Amino acid sequence: MLNSTRRHRVALGLVAAGSALALAACGGDDPEPAQPDTAAVEEVEEEAVEVDASSFNQGPIPDEAPEIDPETDLPAEPDASAPLGDRIAWEALERISTFASVTDPDATSTCPEIAGEEGESVTCTVTFLDEEFEYSIDISSSGILINYEWDMPEGPLVREVVEDSLRVSAESELVLCDMDSDVERGETGGEAPFLCQSLDEETGDVTEWEVSISQYGSFSFYRV
Repeated sequence: MLNSTRRHRVALGLVAAGSALALAACGGDDPEPAQPDTAAVEEVEEEAVEVDASSFNQGPIPDEAPEIDPETDLPAEPDASAPLGDRIAWEALERISTFASVTDPDATSTCPEIAGEEGESVTCTVTFLDEEFEYSIDISSSGILINYEWDMPEGPLVREVVEDSLRVSAESELVLCDMDSDVERGETGGEAPFLCQSLDEETGDVTEWEVSISQYGSFSFYRV
């Protein structure tokens, strides 16, 4: 019994000694540096992009591209009893004004006398925003109804209208068209004689646009 008890005590002593050694070994090493708490690390704020918008024209983005209402924005259309020349003159003014998407209260439109005969060709003149534009018709048939084809080679391009149209298309308040003046002449069914730009105020990115003009004056913008 005595031997058995001693052996048990020796075993306990060894275990205790081993534990003490292990503790001593842990206590003797240099402590590892504490890891930083990621939640406490301050986030580095991104630097704001400095955007120079001084060369752009700023304005609110319209709900839709500018346009006019000929029934309310123009003089009353002559009725069917008016001379054909007066009716075509009003039509010429209506098409030029619609093309421009603005009205000119001082605009005039004149046509020579029109007989309404088959094969007749007539050129009318519209003075709009101090520029003269031609509007011609070629009568293909006459009688109770007069059939004719019309042609408007050029129309007025108004800076305010073009830039507001671009604001709608590009969804940007900051735009610029490199027009030589606030009103230029543009070939219908072709490209405008200038380029436009829009500025992204958040990123500073500038986008260049070509301007395509329909026969009726509406604009389409294409990235260069």
